Amino acid sequence: MYLAGQTGGVFGALGAGGLALCAAVFLVLGVKGKGKVRLKENPAMICSFLAATAFQAAGAIWTNPDRITKQGLTGLGVGGGGHSAFGDVGIGAVALLLLILMLTLELTPFRGAILGLVAGSVWPAAGADSIWRLPCELASAVLMMIGGG
Repeated sequence: MYLAGQTGGVFGALGAGGLALCAAVFLVLGVKGKGKVRLKENPAMICSFLAATAFQAAGAIWTNPDRITKQGLTGLGVGGGGHSAFGDVGIGAVALLLLILMLTLELTPFRGAILGLVAGSVWPAAGADSIWRLPCELASAVLMMIGGG
């Protein structure tokens, strides 16, 4: 059972773009914390990871955070075969580094949201056979329940 599908459901037809829009608005307002919903560090990180997953599914303008993240990684030489200031740093190392930062940094809701958005781009790029695919599949499943196709 889907909570929302293409033709209706509990939420009506959301669509991938509509789900991305709703996730972005909820994230921004929840991190800002001036209203009734105030996201703490970890919930902000989880919401932003779900939002990043929704952005990738929606395509169009929603892929800009993913594009910016990948440009930044390329600029740092990630995956460049040892031609960077850090030597040979693969995407798996960046994925692990994000997890380390999530577990060890003193986070604010904003920092948590940024880490979640970056992880939403980096973890899927680590490959379909990597451990990093698991949270991506879980996020996709949650979004499929909420937004249908």
